Amino acid sequence: MSPDARAAGQALDRSELGAVELPRPPLDDLPYRDLVRALVARQGFRLDFNRLEPGEALGLVCDQLLGPGTFVSERALLAQDIAALAALMGELVGARAAVALRTYFAPGDLVWHVDRVHEARAFRLVWPLGRPAGMRVTSRDNIDRTMFRAYMHREHPLLGRLDTRVARTGADVETLWAHRPAQLEAMRSGSFPFLIDPGQVHEITPGAASIHCVETPSQPGTYHRSAWANRHAPGLQIVVTGAAG
Repeated sequence: MSPDARAAGQALDRSELGAVELPRPPLDDLPYRDLVRALVARQGFRLDFNRLEPGEALGLVCDQLLGPGTFVSERALLAQDIAALAALMGELVGARAAVALRTYFAPGDLVWHVDRVHEARAFRLVWPLGRPAGMRVTSRDNIDRTMFRAYMHREHPLLGRLDTRVARTGADVETLWAHRPAQLEAMRSGSFPFLIDPGQVHEITPGAASIHCVETPSQPGTYHRSAWANRHAPGLQIVVTGAAG
């Protein structure tokens, strides 16, 4: 295991939040900033790399959305950085990591939640480029899990339909859920009824990458949510998941 992967794993083991931050340069300082802004300016999309290498996947989406042969050098530089992050996540679990890009905002992300997979060990890296606010995380002890399960039993299907409508129509959450002012206020503030202490919430630095634990049959996951300020500025979100076992 590389020193970077070992350090990330040790930091995750020590973290009470189940998350660690990886500093990254501001978007304005990145050599592929114009490519990122061009992708963000297109209609929202999601791309799963599957078995494609980062350069191949970026080539497909850039050729389709921006035109053949555009931003060639920038593509290569962004692909290198994504490949390095994928390698790091793969080392954490000893398996090939899965990579996805997205430029639309899912309003369900405004609600505290945990990611889940069926494998025994899993972590997820999220690197948002061009978002004004960082992801929020809190410890498991700050969530009333009985109340959380009841809340999500009621709300999860509604949130899924909301995400689908936003992805298909581009409408904003304030319009679609104008008839649910209490839920919109909770999304805005992050103060849901199952959150025990709103003062025990940590914000990942805007523009930084972070790694958090994914819930599996053998490990707890990290409670996290997006910030209200991101709902109209989704940016380019790079998501890398390492899972094995």
